[in-house]
Amino acid sequence: MTTDCSPTDCQLAGLRGAALDRSYVSLGGRRTSSVHEFYRYPARFPPALARTAIEAFTEPGDLVVDPFCGGGTTAVEAQLTGRVARVADLNSLATFVTTAKVTLYDDESLEVAGTFAGLVPEIRVLPMAQLDGLGPWIAAGYLRNIGSPGTWRIRNLLAAAVVMVEQVDNPVARLMLRCALLRTGQWALDMRRDIPTTDEFRAQLQQDLCAMVEVARSHREAVESVWDEPVTPAVLTLGLPESASRLVQPGPVIPGLILTSPPYPRVYVNYHRWKVRGRMESPAPYWLANSMDGHGIAHYTMSARSNRSSLDLYFEKLRSAYSGVVSMMGERTLLIQVVGFNDLATQFGRYLTVMSDLGLEEVKLDELATDDDGRLWRSVPSRRWWVTAVEKAQIAPATGRETVLLHRLRSVGKR
Repeated sequence: MTTDCSPTDCQLAGLRGAALDRSYVSLGGRRTSSVHEFYRYPARFPPALARTAIEAFTEPGDLVVDPFCGGGTTAVEAQLTGRVARVADLNSLATFVTTAKVTLYDDESLEVAGTFAGLVPEIRVLPMAQLDGLGPWIAAGYLRNIGSPGTWRIRNLLAAAVVMVEQVDNPVARLMLRCALLRTGQWALDMRRDIPTTDEFRAQLQQDLCAMVEVARSHREAVESVWDEPVTPAVLTLGLPESASRLVQPGPVIPGLILTSPPYPRVYVNYHRWKVRGRMESPAPYWLANSMDGHGIAHYTMSARSNRSSLDLYFEKLRSAYSGVVSMMGERTLLIQVVGFNDLATQFGRYLTVMSDLGLEEVKLDELATDDDGRLWRSVPSRRWWVTAVEKAQIAPATGRETVLLHRLRSVGKR
């Protein structure tokens, strides 16, 4: 293979080990040990996988791109290892979370956020009519399914907190404060049946915000230790193929590595909603992120549905998106994808055909292989896979299977 950086056996062993590690990606509200845990964005790959791939196949100063950035794992790890990162996602919730993670908060902003944390116990549950700015959000349905007898107090507490946040003069601090509300709101409402009391919510919000302030300070210091002049990753709210030209500008600059994880065929992931009491979907995350995104699940998953026509549509969209990926690549660019399938027999070969048709050839490294096919396969612990072969309501809480695919541009002689 030809890349700018030839990985050592030790680096490849590290990448393989990181891919096979079955540790939890995040412990959610129970831990904040890094900016990765500012928010539990669905279907993220482990930070260690991103870091080992970046360190194995690029050098400090190289450009690393992720056009499906999701929760920002690639951007954070590139930033921490001295690489220039440019990432994008068509989901504004994803780019909000990513921006909140990679921002280098100055001391003044952290002080403002810390002061706000001290005011959290004073936030009161006020009637919605007494709170400014909620009308457009309510009219657009963004507070849907969080106004039941069990959840309305948390909703009103969040609404009062949003009003307080908007009164903060420091825009960088406001970014962290909104992310803290998003994180604690997720803890309180998403995929849990026992909704916390308002006192429990205030205590958790204060704990989360204090922890985020300290983690943000440590993150900034870690970034500054590897950069003479830190470069904040560029984050675009734009999908492929449209984002491709902007991800390599100014320049043009050729990425050393494109590290990403696209939506999986016929795997339903709820990127854009919380499941209140485990069943009722709410778009409240966009309200807290201050973004009226307004799209349905098909928009974020390349049409994840159960029928054959939607699978055809998925591969049409995949082909279009990856035409943009290929347009960014040079002869030394390596493309690494983490991809999963719920039916290998019908989907995997078709996926590889799209890659080949676009002029990519697969790279197989013996040091990474876990199977006779020469590829690195990994099992994903504790991820809900929404199996849609029969109906969307059928849920398989089983372990998912993913592969880590490596591709490069096919050499001129083989095209």
